[in-house]
Amino acid sequence: MARRRSDPSTIGATQAPEIVLSELETGESVELGPRFELEGLRLRASALGGVDAGSGRLEQVHLDEVDLGGARLRGLRALDVSGERVSAVNGDWRGAQLRRVDFRKSRMTGLDLGEARLEEVRFEGCKLDYVNLRHSVIEHVSFEDCVLRGADFQGASIYAARFSGCQLGEADFSKAELSHVDFRGSDLALAGSVLGLRGAIVDSLQLMELSRNIAHELGIVVKEA
Repeated sequence: MARRRSDPSTIGATQAPEIVLSELETGESVELGPRFELEGLRLRASALGGVDAGSGRLEQVHLDEVDLGGARLRGLRALDVSGERVSAVNGDWRGAQLRRVDFRKSRMTGLDLGEARLEEVRFEGCKLDYVNLRHSVIEHVSFEDCVLRGADFQGASIYAARFSGCQLGEADFSKAELSHVDFRGSDLALAGSVLGLRGAIVDSLQLMELSRNIAHELGIVVKEA
């Protein structure tokens, strides 16, 4: 998929899911099997933790307090999906394709999104500590007020994304490729190589905090005269 040109003033601006809640059918119980398809549905307070349902599809779906903890949804395709208070703790969504997706106040600790593609995705007030985004493609994505401690972005390709008010302690961006990625206003006490932030936008205070690690990786010895 060709990358769009991005004006720095619109970094992290995402397109909202194209959903009209009043037009969705309401349900409280569904069964997910391999290659499942859910469309035009508002799913509330459902317990789907631990299911094994690879290569499923969600389109124009709203998830409200849905439990997907430990669910194995490899290859999931989600288009125009919103979720509030969703639990996806320790889920396996490796290779997922998420487009125009919005999660708010959701618990996603340990979620595996390795080798996934995220486009026009927004996470707001979510717990994403120890999330795996290794070798994923992240384009036009916004992380707002999220906990991302220990998040693994190694080898990821990140374009036109914003991390605002996020806790990124021990997050690892080693060998990641960044372009127009804005970290201003977030905690950047990273693990791994800080050289993976090449192409990032940071503020002066963040740069000062990173300077010691940068000097160490470049072999610069700092001594007072």
